[in-house]
Amino acid sequence: MLDQESMLREKVADLERQGRYYDMVQPLEELVSLLSYRCSGGGCSTARETPEYAAALDQLGGLHRNLGNLDRAHDIYQQAVMTSATVFGTDDPNYATTLNNYAGLLRLRQDFDGADDAYQRAEKVYNATIGPTHVLTISCLNNRGLLRQDQGRFDEALELHHEALRRLRSVPGNEVAEATTLNNIASVHAKMKDYAQARQYMEEASEIYERTVGKQSDLYVGQLHNLASIQALSGDYEGALERLEWVAQRSQEMFGPRSDNTRAALRNLAAVYDHLGQTEKAQAARAQADRGLH
Repeated sequence: MLDQESMLREKVADLERQGRYYDMVQPLEELVSLLSYRCSGGGCSTARETPEYAAALDQLGGLHRNLGNLDRAHDIYQQAVMTSATVFGTDDPNYATTLNNYAGLLRLRQDFDGADDAYQRAEKVYNATIGPTHVLTISCLNNRGLLRQDQGRFDEALELHHEALRRLRSVPGNEVAEATTLNNIASVHAKMKDYAQARQYMEEASEIYERTVGKQSDLYVGQLHNLASIQALSGDYEGALERLEWVAQRSQEMFGPRSDNTRAALRNLAAVYDHLGQTEKAQAARAQADRGLH
């Protein structure tokens, strides 16, 4: 018979495979709590700081971040960073990964200085331990590019993303990371209102995602949302409509009605309905997005 920890791990893994992230919260919270009370007595505060506990905290912080629970995610990530530093040390790639993930949350909270500092510290550790062409190091490079996008520093963002793409293509085999980087480059061009160039990069990325991770992946869902948004911005509303309807439905199934992903898809879908003169459908989509706030 499986013990409680094994059962919780299996449940979390099964829900993740199904893309049911909204339903993952409770069992993952239970797993973190269980791991935090593995020991008892005066040594518990240090004995509980195990690699398994550090990894579970990181996963839980990322889950809450993706579901839009940013305050909860921030509390968890602060604990995850401290635990990871204790367990692995501050010159270890595992610590750098937690720091990189925490920086992503800070970026979402628009703490740009804090995010930049965390990204650069993580990248420094990666460079020193696993090297500049490792996919994790390149992830940090891409993340700094996303931060520059948020700051409106588009030329710097393109430079970082193209350097990431150059490194990836110098060591073939990381197609998903390549697609993500292509998508990042497309995002910069879209913000610069160069929609034709943006769509070219985004369609290349979409093909890679569909071939490598499949249509049920959250990566593919996010990518299709981005591509549909570019189509709408360039005036291709009919092309955007079918994709956004699918994305809105799939996002709700994966992330729940309150997530930023779901509400953004519904708002974009409503805007496309408006452009096509489908007023009632636009109102319904907006109402559904607003209900997700409560």
